[in-house]
Amino acid sequence: MDWWVWGLASLASYVLIIIYLSWRNPEPHSTWQQIDLEQLKFPSNFNWGSATAAHQIEGNNTNNWSSFEERTGIEESAKACEHWQRWREDFNLLSELGVDSYRFSIEWSRIEPEQGEWNEAVVSTYSKMVDDLLQRGIKPMVTLHHFTHPIWFEELGGFSKKENLEHWVNYCERIFDVLSDRVKDWCTINEPEVFSIMGYFMGLFPPGRKSIRKTLRVMRNMMSAHALAYRSLKSSRPDTRIGLAKNVTLFDPLRRWNLVHWITAKVLNHLWNGIWISSIKRGRMLGRRVEYAKGSVDFIGLNYYTHVLASPFMPRTIEVDLPKRKHQIMTEFGYPMYAEGLHRAIEMIAALKVPIEITENGVADESDSLRPEHLHRHLLVLSQAIEEGYDIRSYHHWSLMDNFEWAEGYKLRFGLFHVDYDTQERTMRESGRLFKEIIANN
Repeated sequence: MDWWVWGLASLASYVLIIIYLSWRNPEPHSTWQQIDLEQLKFPSNFNWGSATAAHQIEGNNTNNWSSFEERTGIEESAKACEHWQRWREDFNLLSELGVDSYRFSIEWSRIEPEQGEWNEAVVSTYSKMVDDLLQRGIKPMVTLHHFTHPIWFEELGGFSKKENLEHWVNYCERIFDVLSDRVKDWCTINEPEVFSIMGYFMGLFPPGRKSIRKTLRVMRNMMSAHALAYRSLKSSRPDTRIGLAKNVTLFDPLRRWNLVHWITAKVLNHLWNGIWISSIKRGRMLGRRVEYAKGSVDFIGLNYYTHVLASPFMPRTIEVDLPKRKHQIMTEFGYPMYAEGLHRAIEMIAALKVPIEITENGVADESDSLRPEHLHRHLLVLSQAIEEGYDIRSYHHWSLMDNFEWAEGYKLRFGLFHVDYDTQERTMRESGRLFKEIIANN
């Protein structure tokens, strides 16, 4: 065969592959300027809520994150929002918004600061929080692990060692025994893929490692941790609903004509999303069986923020703006606003065939100039998905108030309420008033 014939055949094959990939993996974009964002329609029993995490708001925690802050010199969480002292005041904010549900996390390091030491006063405070929420008509959704755990657990190797999982299950059982008579909705682990990859591959979360081998091991162990907790807690009280909060970040090829970019996006989608969904559907992760993982959710929590345009030259630092399509708006976090991706994320996790709870969605926006548009776009996509028949039960906005944003510190503000960190004064933003109005109208 002449070289030019072979070249034409190769080019034709390449084009056909790209066409096929584009057809099977569309990346829809809406013309938002032509869409009426006010046309929201939600079921009467839909739950509206907001979300927080213990280390980000409580203040003065001593755990793997506070230790990491001291060791690396990154911005310290310190007193955060002083929520541990001001929680009743902060619950007034929830009542002011008119929410039905509040997702918050338990700080394991407060409950068991030293191995085998059980702080009953702390447990009592969390119990009072639950009672207070219920008296306000607000349903608590409790997360058992939101990136933080005791220093002693970290020193044992944390989730990198499978033998440590018994300590995790013991903690889950003890707090569950106290609260599960009143708390019916539980998330075992928040974003296990973020915890694994950021902590053991990118080194931006504790313990700050950069090891592919350890990353994969921690991924499997986090899945086992969830599955073991699910099995134990569910057997104790079958009437509770137990799920997992999964971050779905979509990876699309930076150049849709570039096969290498397609391959990169496919690999990243598999590691970030596919293996977790597969492990719950089939009980296997990374080629190995994960005991009790199959069917180990009564609902799936969806944390959705954006998509990432992938190429082989992905950044491994927070000090970079990710690429965006020309028409997209860049958020203060450095990624584009892509509300259309929420529908794609819902389609992806709907494969689990369990109810979907939107456990996080929001935007860093100090001036509050983008958040109203962000809120409207995502809620419109959500309402359309519900009309299409997807079983979506709730929407929890991230976050109730400004707080400590992990590796990014205090520079990013996600709150419906502005927090003055000097005075600890909370002030409802215009987007908070908008959310309150949307809740009242729906």
